[in-house]
Amino acid sequence: MSARKSDKPKKLLTTVNSSGYPYPGRSSSSKRDPVYDTANTVLDVVANIAEGSDILAPLKAACRTTKAILETIQGIENNQEEWTDLVRRLKEYMSALEKQIAIFESYPQEDRAVDKAFRQPLIHYVKYLEGIHDMAIELNQKRNRKLGFLKAFSKVKVDAEQIRKLNRDMEDQHSQFMEALALFTGMHVQAIKRTVNASTILQLPTITFVASSVHNTCLDGTRKDVLQMIWDWADRDSSEKPIFWLCDIAGSGKSTVAMSTVENWRRKGALGGAFFFSMSSSEASTTEKFCSTIARDLVYYIPQLAPHIAEGIKRNPSIMRSSFLEQFQTLVIDPLNLQQERVILVLDALDECRSASQRRELVQTISTAVRGSKNLKIFMTSRPDPVIQAVLGSLSIKSKLEDRLHDVSHRDNVDDIAVYIHRTLDGVLPEDKRQRLIEKANGLFIWASTACRMLTNETTLNTPENTYDQLVSLDRPGAIDEVYRLVLERIDADSRRVMCQMLAMVLVAFEPLTVDDLDDRLKLAGIQGSGKALVQNLGSVLSVDPRTNLIQFRHPTLVEYLRRCSVPTVNNRHNVFIDVANAHGQAALWCLKRLRSPTDGLKFNVCQIESSFYLNRQLPDLEARVSKFISKRLRYASSHWLFHVSETSDNWRRAFKSELLWIIQSPYVFYWMEILSFTGGVLRAIAGLQAAIGQAGFEEDIIGRIIEIRRFLIVFSVPIQDSAPHIYISALPFTPTNSILHRLEETYPVLPRTLQGHKGRVHAVAFSPDGSRIVSGSEDSTIRQWDAETGKPLGRPLRSHERSVNAVAFSPTGSQFVSGSSDNTIRLWDTSSGQLLGEPLQGHEASVITVAFSPDGSRIASGSDDSVIRLWDANTGHHLGDPLRGHGGSVLALAFSPDGSRIVSSSGDRTVRLWDPNIGRGLGTIFESDSAIVCAVAYSPDGSRIASGSEDSLVRLWDANSGLLLGVPFQPHFYCIYAITFSPDGSRIVTGSHDYTLGLLDANTGQLIAMLRGHEGRVVAVGYSPDGSRIISGSWDTTIRLWDADTGQPLGTLNSHQYGVAAVTFSPDGERILSGSRDKTLRLWDTATGQPLGESLQGHEDPILALAFSPDGSRIVSGSQDNTIRLWDANKGQQLGESLLGHKMPITAVAFSPDGSQIVSGSDDNTIQLWDAQVGQPLGEPLKGHEGSVLAIAFSPDGSQIISGSSDKTIRLWDALTGQPLSEPLRGHEGEVSAVGFSPDGSQIVSGSSDHTIRLWDTATGEPLGIPLRGHTSSVTAVGFSPDGSQVVSGSIDHTIRKWSAYTGQQLGQPLRGHDDAVWAVAFSPDGSLIVSGAEDGTIRLWDAKIGLWDAKIGPMLGWPLHGHTSYVCAVTFSPDSSRIASSSFDKTILLWDAETEQPLGEALRGHQSYVYSVAFSPDGLQVVSCSEDTTIRLWDAMTGRQLGRPLRGHTSSVYTVAFSPDGSQIVSGSSDRTVRLWDAKTGQSLGKPLRGHTDLILSVSFSPGNSHIVSGSCDKTIRIWDADTGWPLDAPLREHFLPINDVAFSQDGSRIVSCSDTRALILWDTMTRRRLGEELFGHHSSVHAVAFSPDSSRIVSGSSDCTIRLWDAKSGEPLGEPVRGHEDWVSSVVFSPDGSRVASGSRDTTIRLWETSGGCRSNLVA
Repeated sequence: MSARKSDKPKKLLTTVNSSGYPYPGRSSSSKRDPVYDTANTVLDVVANIAEGSDILAPLKAACRTTKAILETIQGIENNQEEWTDLVRRLKEYMSALEKQIAIFESYPQEDRAVDKAFRQPLIHYVKYLEGIHDMAIELNQKRNRKLGFLKAFSKVKVDAEQIRKLNRDMEDQHSQFMEALALFTGMHVQAIKRTVNASTILQLPTITFVASSVHNTCLDGTRKDVLQMIWDWADRDSSEKPIFWLCDIAGSGKSTVAMSTVENWRRKGALGGAFFFSMSSSEASTTEKFCSTIARDLVYYIPQLAPHIAEGIKRNPSIMRSSFLEQFQTLVIDPLNLQQERVILVLDALDECRSASQRRELVQTISTAVRGSKNLKIFMTSRPDPVIQAVLGSLSIKSKLEDRLHDVSHRDNVDDIAVYIHRTLDGVLPEDKRQRLIEKANGLFIWASTACRMLTNETTLNTPENTYDQLVSLDRPGAIDEVYRLVLERIDADSRRVMCQMLAMVLVAFEPLTVDDLDDRLKLAGIQGSGKALVQNLGSVLSVDPRTNLIQFRHPTLVEYLRRCSVPTVNNRHNVFIDVANAHGQAALWCLKRLRSPTDGLKFNVCQIESSFYLNRQLPDLEARVSKFISKRLRYASSHWLFHVSETSDNWRRAFKSELLWIIQSPYVFYWMEILSFTGGVLRAIAGLQAAIGQAGFEEDIIGRIIEIRRFLIVFSVPIQDSAPHIYISALPFTPTNSILHRLEETYPVLPRTLQGHKGRVHAVAFSPDGSRIVSGSEDSTIRQWDAETGKPLGRPLRSHERSVNAVAFSPTGSQFVSGSSDNTIRLWDTSSGQLLGEPLQGHEASVITVAFSPDGSRIASGSDDSVIRLWDANTGHHLGDPLRGHGGSVLALAFSPDGSRIVSSSGDRTVRLWDPNIGRGLGTIFESDSAIVCAVAYSPDGSRIASGSEDSLVRLWDANSGLLLGVPFQPHFYCIYAITFSPDGSRIVTGSHDYTLGLLDANTGQLIAMLRGHEGRVVAVGYSPDGSRIISGSWDTTIRLWDADTGQPLGTLNSHQYGVAAVTFSPDGERILSGSRDKTLRLWDTATGQPLGESLQGHEDPILALAFSPDGSRIVSGSQDNTIRLWDANKGQQLGESLLGHKMPITAVAFSPDGSQIVSGSDDNTIQLWDAQVGQPLGEPLKGHEGSVLAIAFSPDGSQIISGSSDKTIRLWDALTGQPLSEPLRGHEGEVSAVGFSPDGSQIVSGSSDHTIRLWDTATGEPLGIPLRGHTSSVTAVGFSPDGSQVVSGSIDHTIRKWSAYTGQQLGQPLRGHDDAVWAVAFSPDGSLIVSGAEDGTIRLWDAKIGLWDAKIGPMLGWPLHGHTSYVCAVTFSPDSSRIASSSFDKTILLWDAETEQPLGEALRGHQSYVYSVAFSPDGLQVVSCSEDTTIRLWDAMTGRQLGRPLRGHTSSVYTVAFSPDGSQIVSGSSDRTVRLWDAKTGQSLGKPLRGHTDLILSVSFSPGNSHIVSGSCDKTIRIWDADTGWPLDAPLREHFLPINDVAFSQDGSRIVSCSDTRALILWDTMTRRRLGEELFGHHSSVHAVAFSPDSSRIVSGSSDCTIRLWDAKSGEPLGEPVRGHEDWVSSVVFSPDGSRVASGSRDTTIRLWETSGGCRSNLVA
């Protein structure tokens, strides 16, 4: 292809954001406009910003770029209002930037240094401006070429709406820029920038509600007395009254006073932060972002606190998921405790926090905080509120000023309103009338301000006098509702209904709407109204923030008035009805449409995250990505659609059923969750789903789906909130396989779970060096090769060995592989042909167990049951020297070092030996065991280490040079390890074991990363793919399995058609997919859901080879191997008329003409036939010319030409009207032409051929464009252009789909892999966003056309249990501060764990000689106590792991249970000797005599919280309560269980006991009365082994041998949610963390798991 040069400036190579505006990367231009050159001189600075460190660089670049944009667009002659607004906005931005530059230019250079965290948002903003500048230049130049502005504007598709979007976009970008700048400024004032990671602070979420957009400060001279009282309170050093509560009625001016206090204390340096609650904003009406907003304010106003706040976030990165109390303590109180000067926090309108429980919690928290702080003061305002009063009422720490702002008995209130009215209405009304209004206001400021705005409103047709008359005629002085009614009644009757509809839309919005947002909703709802007109006409009660364009209610009393107007009345004489339900329905539909938008809606990997290794908060540019890729409208829709759906009517819910079904289906529900993850909306979504569940009007199927989605979000909320990619890699794999959410797998192709074909045990597997093949050897005496991408067998089994094949290995080049067998021989094979190479290598006298190639491929080493190792020449097959002798038993494994200088081997003689293969001598024994055979050995990739796996289930690491053991052995399995290997990068080890599992280990720490489960027999062979992405395993269950090496998850796939899919295409609207198969059927599919639409279309008697939609999507044409063409109704799925007969051989291609009037077909009979699409009759004679089968055919876009491709290797062009050939055949392919297509503009042709290439041709000349496109490794079977003509997609027999640039011919990205067989058909969706493919494997796959599939090489998976113990876990417990976990096990050890990182702390605590049954922390967390089968109790230092003193001896049999007293002074224990003993925790001495009474072994003991009582549970089926001081039993034993008592626990107040037993029941007891409370708690299906109360005693957790954990309501006894599953054996221990947020469980499956508990029974695996 040739490239044309242009005189005009080239457009930037851009990435388009969600609003459609460019983020550039620059391309050069040979000729530019002078404006462009001048601007570029300025913009060249941008390239150096990333390298520089001076804050002035991005500031000046932004300023100059803004100026350049301004100069450019001012040259465009247009009076469009939106354009003028943009100019105004740019001037404001430039002014702000110039002020900042002036400030920073006064700084010394060293104080202007900016680090990477600050630099990121600054660079992003400058680059954004650069893109806008280029767009403006293009517009200007088109005008200069005399195209006229409006014409030029239409050329680049920029209309008024897009300018408004640009306005919004620039505001968003600018605000982020200024926020980062403000943080930089504040921190630099204190010269602390080098100690704080700014991204840590910036990750804290803040509310977007800006108080100054709604509230003003008090007028000068007003509220003097009230303000003076507040100033006096603030200035008093005494901390007796640290809270000032200004309490007054609505509209009295509290927020105005609050704004004045903020401004005053800000100037004085006393302000710490402010939070203005607002009922009109969803986020400003809750406390969810209260602490983080205040923390961000503290950093801004008191920058020296920044390091301390950052440190708190660093200690708890998930602080926003912590309790409100913990957030406030960490983010506010702890930093403030380091501040000496007074700090005042302002909290306005607490009553507008919608949740009473949140209000209570907030007030309780701040009242507790101020009592513990000497310098913190709180100024708060609210209406009279019983919740706030209940908390603060009796406290002496507050100063309360009540009803002071509106009471007319205070003359200054009337005087202040008089000042306001006189100033505002001077010149509008005479003084006497102003005085009359002052009286009418009755001391209520909101009445006065609203009346004044009505009188000064310039948009109304009413005169001030007329308005005045209406105001003074109102019945009740100060009644604001009457004023609002008057405002609305003044709208003419014809417009009032539309006004009410618009007000309803604004009212129900969960966040303030911009004027443009409202207009967009009105347009969708079909309402003929204007947001701008609404605000102009109702300016007295509505306002628009000029910076954000947000519509605001001027006061919450209006919100309340409108809500009262939403209740229909019998006689609504004012005709003001606000239909809230209808408005919610309109908003819900708008949200659902936004989510489904093909341009700005949901999409996979919405923020284009390149790797899932980092958590969201670890992405330095996350905020910029979210701003760029998630528009504000999409964010709103994602956050609030569920609540709108819940609040509307059943009729509305039925109306948008199809849109609702779309969002709750895979994969779109996961795309929605991505946005929730990035925007912090997971918890709100859970609440929204619950709200939707409770609504009528939904079918059961929809409710079921919503319930399942909610469960999914609850269970996996932690990984989803932490990382969007982990929706797919951590959450989805743990979802029940029958879940609707698993249907995502139909979109994401994966490998078969098992490679099946061998008839006997698989003994050996290996990847080829290029990763494309797998070879396996089996007990069935055969060798098989497999395609590593598809899992399909390559050729027939290789048979030559006479007995079991025990070992296989590829040569380094992959051209050969070697096998060893129980027939005592070794054989060499050609990889490609599967042919034997030469004669068998003979010399061993017994079975060959192991083989390996040397790294240079010149030698083969083999080990045998004859105890020797032999070396062979890989080229000749001859022996090299004498056998290597030294082992006294079978040689089970061997490996060459990476440099080939050594061999390591292991043997049945229990030794590991090193050998020098060059001289044929042993280098000594590096390991010898008394008992365990070493079954497997491997070298690390760098040759520095050797790993071994042995019969004792241990992995050992050795220094390869010294032969010394490195560290302690690892124990990933219970039984013998048969196979071991390192990952290619040496960071991991994978093992295969007798216990049917694979172990994935960290090669440096030995930490178990994952247990890979799936085989049903011993795993005797393992290997890594060369790129480290996959693991392969072979098992005695006769199968081979493939695993994701990062996550440990098995790889698998799904099917659709019964046989190969030969053709697929999209419907013209992109909403359906049509497929045709060799199973003789056609199927229609829903593009959004991937689900089949109706039954398959049946009628053809042979495989379907070709199909097409009519241009209007109403009909389908299909061609078949049965020689017929059939027409179908695409909506009903019925055949239309008779089959079209005429071809004498199979129909290979069909197409509709662009106008739908004709059909063209191609056939194996070498002819092309045109048909009348209406009547099905042939049009004229067949078109003849090809000398072979016509394999492909297409109409040109204008319908004038037909193109065909043939097995005769040519392409022909035909006149569609005459049927005559146009020009000579197009020649160039060296094989049959199997696919052809026109570009969208008809100027190019694309073709694909069996010669493995794709070619592009010039339609007019028939000449090839450029060279063939090469990349496929087999025949190209399908090609197609993207809708914009920029790309070509191709499918091939090589199983891949590839994308190409139609301009350069370069391949775009990696091949799309997933099909298991030849790809026969590919097509772009009409909008170009998707690619559909059909293949011989019977599947249809959808691909994201931009990114293909998410890279499978991703970070470690969340949700794995804590592995470390090698046998049953008997007990788990949290440290008192929740930071650590202690566990004990049948493996005789105690382990300590970091509860946040889930990593073990140090080595296992060893000392007990048998099973360790129980473990407990001391109350101060400094000690751990344990007890054991060995009859002893031991104390340990919880910090160092060192044993403290001697074991505590006294029990004469196994000690099953142990606990500290709450004060830490005593230890209690229970034993199978039937006694309970008390011990002095300090000296270890026994206290008094044993407590006797039980008649069988004691399994559980516990102290009451007050140290006064002890409870014990026994196998004698009784519970006993003892006096802890005297040791006497209190009353008779508690008898209700009829089987052994497994566990007992006190509630935190000591008033209740819970017990569990083998009866499957839990029982609650009253401690004082010793009576059972209520009925038994049933829910488990087997014995209950462990119980515990939550710290607040409201919940109980239980663990059972049914492998589940349950949560219970401790008051009602009702189960909370479903049983939580995860353990694979019975649960032996459960415990709440001291803060109640998590449960730890231990199990006989050897693991410990951590579970989130908030919000009911949530089972987020964070271990």
